[in-house]
Amino acid sequence: MRIRQGFRAAVVALPLLLAVTGCENGAEKAGGSGGATATASPSRPSVFEVPPEKQPAAAGVALADSGAARFTTTVTYTTAGGSAVERTSGVLDWRKDAARAERVLRVPAGFPAAVADDLGLRPGRTDRHAYATEGNQVAYRPKSGTWLRYAASDPKEFADAAGALLDYTGDAAPWGRTLAEVLKVSFAVEDEALPGGGRRYRTQVDGYATHVTLPPAVARYVDARGPGQVVVVDLDREGRLVRAEADFGKLLTHLHGEGSLRGLTGLRVELALAGHGRPVTALVPATERSEEARRVLTAIDEVEPGACASTDTGLGHIGLVRVVPCGGGADLRVFGQQRIDETVRNANPEGLGDRLAAERCRGDFRAAPAAWTAGAGPEGTFRVSGDEELTFVFTGPDAHVRGDFTCYVSLR
Repeated sequence: MRIRQGFRAAVVALPLLLAVTGCENGAEKAGGSGGATATASPSRPSVFEVPPEKQPAAAGVALADSGAARFTTTVTYTTAGGSAVERTSGVLDWRKDAARAERVLRVPAGFPAAVADDLGLRPGRTDRHAYATEGNQVAYRPKSGTWLRYAASDPKEFADAAGALLDYTGDAAPWGRTLAEVLKVSFAVEDEALPGGGRRYRTQVDGYATHVTLPPAVARYVDARGPGQVVVVDLDREGRLVRAEADFGKLLTHLHGEGSLRGLTGLRVELALAGHGRPVTALVPATERSEEARRVLTAIDEVEPGACASTDTGLGHIGLVRVVPCGGGADLRVFGQQRIDETVRNANPEGLGDRLAAERCRGDFRAAPAAWTAGAGPEGTFRVSGDEELTFVFTGPDAHVRGDFTCYVSLR
């Protein structure tokens, strides 16, 4: 069952475009962050004044006190064919409720294709993507250079399709889906002193809470039945978060038992913060162009057969695409659309919609003009996108299988 975090209701008008002074040199060591000291508000004690088991949670409450910080979050996907590494770095500004981030994703050539499909990865490639957040809005910069803007206030159907991207507007920090999101609900079971006056904690977080720290492609498999998670948290001598890490091996064992992501043998997530309190300056908005994503993107099941589309949307899936001329800027070409609507009697209907869609798309593939399927990769193959919906009749054994499916070839 997919779980999606709710969005905040307030909407802040863009620019969404930030520049950071001094962020190009990477993260500093945790002990040398400098800048403003994180202090307690008059209504609450400082982090180290509360009992040790509550100190990581207190650090989560105080996270925004420094005003700004540089961050790096790293996700490592391990398989028998090598490890893919997704590293996102940038700046957080709690005062503006804004962030800017660049993601670099490196996937080795030997990374298993089946796992890559499940996670939306491409073996043998290194991809770079730039993002910005402000309030409840996220902007993504495609190769064209014109930012695509997504907002929680977009029409519901569109916002739902963009939901995984909109989750990057975090609650604990302006950039979400990091381990910072679970600090406030963590409970320390062990702690020790670190050189320089900081402390390290082994914290316990329940399985439901940790889904917000996972990459969207993994989080969609996680539900409330997942196991609890140990998160290691480092605070500096001022009680500020400087590092957190979690090994999700126990969760993967649980998912493997349910038949999901079996080719993924390891998953590790890390977060580092530095430069607490250092200033962030705003660029003149006119220096970079932007457009509303909802006005230029199309649901994949609405793309006409024969048309080409770009998946360079920042979403990590093809539910929404940009229709483009067939050629260098196209990632896929649609050759058919199939609507499944079947009644099943006295049989298990699960998977029937997917199987029927594959069969009918195969017929469309064979009947399509050669130009529509030329350049397919791998040659002679096609793909199907869509989800089946099952409904059951309470008064009898009948079940209904419905779904809209898109038949297409990959051009890259």
